[in-house]
Amino acid sequence: MDEQEMAIVLKEKDDLNQEISNLRSQLKAEAQPQQLHLNDISKKSLSLLIAESTNRVKELEDRLKLTLSLQTESTNKVKELEDRLKESVILQTESANKVKELEDKLKEVEILQAESTNRVRQVEASLESKSEWWNKKEKFYHKFTEFQLGALRELKFASQSIHQEIVKTKKSYSEEFTTLGSRINALDDAAENYYSILAEDLKLHNELQELKGNIRVCCRIRPFLPGQKWKNSIVEYIGDNGDLIVSDPFKRGKQGFRSFKFDKVYSPEATQAEVFSDTQPLVQSVLDGYNVCIFAYGQTGSGKTYTMSGPDGATEEEWGVNYRALNNLFRISQSRESNFTYEISVHIMEIYNEQVRDLLLGSDGSGQRLKQPNGLDVPYASAYTVKSTSAVLELMDIGLKNRPKSWTAIKERSSRSHSIVSIHVRGLDLKSGSSLRGNLHLVDLAGSERIDRSEVTGDKLKEAQHINKSLSALGDVIFCLAHKNSHVPYRCSKLTQILQSSLGGQAKILMFVQLNPDAASYDETLRTLKFAERVSGAELGAS
Repeated sequence: MDEQEMAIVLKEKDDLNQEISNLRSQLKAEAQPQQLHLNDISKKSLSLLIAESTNRVKELEDRLKLTLSLQTESTNKVKELEDRLKESVILQTESANKVKELEDKLKEVEILQAESTNRVRQVEASLESKSEWWNKKEKFYHKFTEFQLGALRELKFASQSIHQEIVKTKKSYSEEFTTLGSRINALDDAAENYYSILAEDLKLHNELQELKGNIRVCCRIRPFLPGQKWKNSIVEYIGDNGDLIVSDPFKRGKQGFRSFKFDKVYSPEATQAEVFSDTQPLVQSVLDGYNVCIFAYGQTGSGKTYTMSGPDGATEEEWGVNYRALNNLFRISQSRESNFTYEISVHIMEIYNEQVRDLLLGSDGSGQRLKQPNGLDVPYASAYTVKSTSAVLELMDIGLKNRPKSWTAIKERSSRSHSIVSIHVRGLDLKSGSSLRGNLHLVDLAGSERIDRSEVTGDKLKEAQHINKSLSALGDVIFCLAHKNSHVPYRCSKLTQILQSSLGGQAKILMFVQLNPDAASYDETLRTLKFAERVSGAELGAS
């Protein structure tokens, strides 16, 4: 059913509804006059009229049902058309999407086609370029092959010449090898004598040191300190052969001059390396099985610790005797490793108020108990085996930090103990199997000034008394050695008792006398020089 038919049906429905409404109004209007004339009209006529009306109503109801039925069908038809319309719209939408999708794919295909076209053009261009390159390469290889063939012909000719030359060289080498064999045999004979020559060299070295004197005294003059106000020096003359002249600031003329003679006098400008130059030969003697003692003597502030250890945080150029001696010790031992093996151990101690204290106590617990050959009891003393200079430096830094210092009138931070760095060397001769032992004692003595000048009291006074007593004992021991006395009082002090093996017999001693050039320190400087003069007069020998 199309829309026009639906319109007709709807119009008929409306007309029927209007006709029914009119009939009902008509019946209602006719009912009132008929009631007035009811008595006059006969029952028959009324029955007929009612029957007609009823039929008419029934007819109208049938038409109404038909109309309603048609209306329902129309509604269903409309609904069906609406559903079909929706399906058409959905199909139309899907068709539109499909068309759009096909259009997008078409565009992608066109883009791909364009890219393929460009790629084909590029490949064609690349192939054309490679073709030209291969053509050039083919021409180049052709020329190169021709060149190689020519070179091979020349090489063949050169090879024949070289063969002839090799024959000549072989003959020449054969003669030279014969000569070389004779020389090797001679070197083999010389090598057999090398060990005896080495032993003779070591013997001559130590005899030379003995000729120089088993005890040597070198004087080092400290420069004036930065910021020092008065720079009135008592040093008048420094000779190249160890002469030294000082002047008394309180006396004029020749009476005020005092002259001294030592093995060497270092000026204030002397470097640490120059000072060590006289120490270096003694280090070799330690590896040869000798005992060596090197110590610095002088009043507080004269530069003893600087000479022995160097300044705090010293660079390699500023290293003192201690560090340089150990470095040299390891260097020489390594140079002899084909003939000797060495085991080197280190012990650092101090003597404070005549009490011996291990400065490495508790460092890492790896040390071994140190046994003194003279029977001295050193509580908790320990020796640490070392294999490099850096390991020794670490131990020496620990010992330096553990060394006590206090204030005196001469110097604000003054070492109040004798510091002793002991290096024990055990060597094994790889050829003969014999062993040797040597000891090196590096001693930084406490300040040697008089008690009245240090201006200390109480415990500090006791410290000063012990220091001066031990230094006096050291002088007495050296004096007795100088005069070949049968009894040497080593046991008068812990200092001389510990150093006993390095003071007598074939031991070698080097003392650095530290001087303060300030005129205000003249008295202490003179006492120091007299002590050094007394020591330099001693001569050690076999006991």
